[in-house]
Amino acid sequence: MGLIDNITITNNDILKGAAMIAYGNLASFPGELETVINPTTYTLNAGLTELGGTTEDGVTLTRTAEVGEGISVDQRLANLRKGDPEDWSMMAEMTFLETDTAKIAVLWQTPTPETVSGSVVTQKKLSFGAPATFTERQLYIIQEDPSTSRLRVFAFRKAVPQTDSGMNIQSNEASGAPTKFEFRQDTTQAEHHGPFGFQFEETL
Repeated sequence: MGLIDNITITNNDILKGAAMIAYGNLASFPGELETVINPTTYTLNAGLTELGGTTEDGVTLTRTAEVGEGISVDQRLANLRKGDPEDWSMMAEMTFLETDTAKIAVLWQTPTPETVSGSVVTQKKLSFGAPATFTERQLYIIQEDPSTSRLRVFAFRKAVPQTDSGMNIQSNEASGAPTKFEFRQDTTQAEHHGPFGFQFEETL
């Protein structure tokens, strides 16, 4: 019997499963999973809109700390407080496959699509402008493990799509929209109140 036999593996704590991605601006930021989605019917709560399917790569979440060089002190050979975090950032990256005008308006920071009246075919018009500010929206990444039906929700207070979003238009593959969301901190929130947001997880 070796070391490997003494490693505790909790199977239910290994989660997999596709993500549902939704955005919106709930009047009160969620304090529990049920505020985002009904865990029985899987219905999103009012005020949230799903962004549709992604490629099989799914969603990649990153959390990064920029660390400082520390403080130089004459009486010491090493900098003090070197490596302490000075700034934190969080992002999500995915490629959306559903690229209708309503979803592109969110991903590319454009005005709401307009309905074109009096035309031969029913159609929408999307305006590509140069907004002076970014629209911040709440973003929710919801995952369910298919083997245990265990739910978890990553809830972010302020999400902004990055301006290098693109779309590959071709005949062989779906015209997906690779997207990166930057999550901004709500600086009015204390550290224990999740200035970026929260993760809610169903326990078994």
